Amino acid sequence: MMNTRFNTALKALPIAVSVALVSGQVFAADETNEQKIAKLEQQVKTLQNQQTANLTERFNFNGFMSGAYITADNNSGYLGSSTSADFSEESKLGFQAIFAITDNTQAVMQLMMKGENDWDVEAEWAYVSHRFESGVQLRGGKLRVPLFMYSDYLDVGYAQPFARPPEEVYGAVPFTTYTGGDVSYALEFDDSTLTVQAFGGESEESGIDIKNILGANLTWTDETWTLRAVYGQSTLDGTTSRSVAIPSQDPNTGLPIFIDASVPLLTLNNEKATFTGVGASYDNGQFLAVTEWTRVEVDGQYTDSDSGYITLGYRINAFTPYVTAAYYESQDDDQRPVVGESSALIAALFNGQRTSYSGGLRWDALDNLAVKFDVTYATDFGDTSGGFQSNVLQKYDNVTVYTVKFDVVF
Repeated sequence: MMNTRFNTALKALPIAVSVALVSGQVFAADETNEQKIAKLEQQVKTLQNQQTANLTERFNFNGFMSGAYITADNNSGYLGSSTSADFSEESKLGFQAIFAITDNTQAVMQLMMKGENDWDVEAEWAYVSHRFESGVQLRGGKLRVPLFMYSDYLDVGYAQPFARPPEEVYGAVPFTTYTGGDVSYALEFDDSTLTVQAFGGESEESGIDIKNILGANLTWTDETWTLRAVYGQSTLDGTTSRSVAIPSQDPNTGLPIFIDASVPLLTLNNEKATFTGVGASYDNGQFLAVTEWTRVEVDGQYTDSDSGYITLGYRINAFTPYVTAAYYESQDDDQRPVVGESSALIAALFNGQRTSYSGGLRWDALDNLAVKFDVTYATDFGDTSGGFQSNVLQKYDNVTVYTVKFDVVF
């Protein structure tokens, strides 16, 4: 009997051991899976944190804003002003994003909303740049036309000492961006840097195709003195037109009204246009001086013009009073003889001259906020409209514009 029980138990032992081993293996396998799942979850979380950290490190975002109040003592149209208070003409909001694709390659986009354009969103910059180990930098996409000393900061009012760059110089070229590319290289000396930049592409403005843009500029600076020279050329193709208010009569009430209409003026057939400019600035942290001179030449009847300005400023703690004198003058009025109504309108619109004098004060109220007050008086129109299409009847021979503005970066 005992032997029988022993034999039965002996036969059952392997089964019991097997069950015990299987149970133990299953339990051990469950712990391993949980550990593996927890480990994987931790790895995923770590990777996500690393990716988030990498994106944060590679992504840079900033913005700027200007708010302006402008009014004038007449309706000549200088700086888009009138006798009514205007809060939109120079108010703007911009956002700039820079994403570092690699250590040497980055994508840049700047979106602008301007009051004068009904706050529509527009891309002023949208390009990719790459810097080679040699120091050469290539950029391609939509870029700012690098014609002026403040071209790169044209919409960033905080980076400018005055309320605005002088219209006599900066208004002589009707487009500010182009689609294409540029290449630049900086030569480092002991205490200064010489940057060479070449650019090319195309643009469009008010129905005019601006093609075959080619140019180059040289900028030398030792952080106190800056000297700059630029030359550019392009071909213009299309028909220029101007918006005019045509006197008419309301058919319902019989009252006099004005109808806005676009009047074609000049047809440009691949006319060559050239731009030449030189500039210099001195800034020792207290005394500031900036000057630029430009010449624009276009084949045919389109305006050739000279312009220039000089600004002097002096920083007293948070306050920088400044004065500016500027001029603009068309140089080829004899190319637009008046022989009839049409030619008279063309001459009135394209002939222009004026001198302006500005006095202003910049107050750096905060580290990133500047408040500016500016009074600009424009005169010496001669026998022209002063260059203002709303003054073709030469009703005004001078104008004073008052500006209060704030510029902030964030």
